[in-house]
Amino acid sequence: MSISDEISRLEQLRSQGTLTEDEFLTAKRRVLREDSKRFPDHGNGRLFGIAEDTWCLLMHLSQLAYFSVVGFILPIVMWAISKDESDLARRHGARMMNWVISSAIYFAIGIALLAAIVGFPIVVTVAVLNVVFPIVAAVKCKNGEIWSYPLAIRFFDEE
Repeated sequence: MSISDEISRLEQLRSQGTLTEDEFLTAKRRVLREDSKRFPDHGNGRLFGIAEDTWCLLMHLSQLAYFSVVGFILPIVMWAISKDESDLARRHGARMMNWVISSAIYFAIGIALLAAIVGFPIVVTVAVLNVVFPIVAAVKCKNGEIWSYPLAIRFFDEE
């Protein structure tokens, strides 16, 4: 069955009331994702000359330069230029950006609490998580999974 046939079938199930709107969108994304895995050069399978999944992996890993100005700006730029080009990049990027913003907030709280001594463990924990979480997300991305960062406040819709 072709991708268009499968999406037509899903639309028919939605119009009959068998699928809710959310179920339809989830199934449609799954069909499109499976198609891009089978044909990495087909459709939106590439971003800026790089396979979508590799772009998403690099987007997660770009956070590892977090302790420099580039590490804060690079993930934002990568997500901003690719989120409208690829649903996969949008979904990975939304999860990543939720963590980037959340970790900046946690770090600011830790800095503010340094005088009360409890800020030091917060700052250290956030610094460690800013290394661990992007690596875990990149590994999950390479395995075809979309991972939500724990402790991230949901600023952007992840689906």
